[in-house]
Amino acid sequence: MRATIIAFLLFLTLLALPASAQDAPECPLGDAWKFVPQFSDEFDGPALDGDKWWDFNPTWIGRRPGLFCRDNVAVKDGCLQISATRMPESMETVENHVRGFNTFATGIVKSKNRIKYGYLEARCKAMNSGASSAFWLYDPLDPPEKYRLGSYSEEIDIFEIFGKHPKLDHTYFMTYHRQETPYVEATVRLNNKAVGEKWIAPHNFVDDFHVYALEWTDDAMVWYVDGVQRWRQENINHKTALYVMFDSEIMESWGGLPNLNDLPSTFSIDYLRVWQK
Repeated sequence: MRATIIAFLLFLTLLALPASAQDAPECPLGDAWKFVPQFSDEFDGPALDGDKWWDFNPTWIGRRPGLFCRDNVAVKDGCLQISATRMPESMETVENHVRGFNTFATGIVKSKNRIKYGYLEARCKAMNSGASSAFWLYDPLDPPEKYRLGSYSEEIDIFEIFGKHPKLDHTYFMTYHRQETPYVEATVRLNNKAVGEKWIAPHNFVDDFHVYALEWTDDAMVWYVDGVQRWRQENINHKTALYVMFDSEIMESWGGLPNLNDLPSTFSIDYLRVWQK
């Protein structure tokens, strides 16, 4: 009888828990890691969760010649969708052309809060074009520190992928950056130290969804694809809280310009799940 009462009370306790606590997925690294709903998202709703995300970057409008456009970000069919398109006529302004933004529009999603350390896992499908698909962390610092000499801004690229490229369409790029201030996104980088590795996959990343992850601790940074470790680095400098980012960019000096006939194309993110020790 006592066992029955205890079981019933446990059942009532589980019912009282929020759905996120009941359904919290287990971390692939083991039960020492706790699920963090604040940074996780299944993207199952009708729109992007405005409590967690910006559908633009408040401090950066894009990498020339591609301009970030809020219309290129959507939540649809259970996925976050970030698209690369021809630039809409409404954005074909004299100001944008003079600034070097023309021809292309892409999208970006930025977390509203920064996270320090964790196991971050996203199930994604890269876009089938020469525009990039990327999952990354960064901290541009807040003014006035970002404009003063002597401080540093960090970035960790979990992946950058060119889904349709004559040489790079099977290449998985992993990188971390550290640049001295003053720092202006994609414009001014002093003493930018970038360390990277690449993995040549047996598949094209546009053909299906794959699970990409970063284990980020005080000691190390470890990159995974479909549960297999692809790169490990000692964490010497990346010890400050960073924003979580998904985006598409036009990397003309790296991947070249996308073929306009391949646009629109879409980078799909099924979920983001985050755990911390």
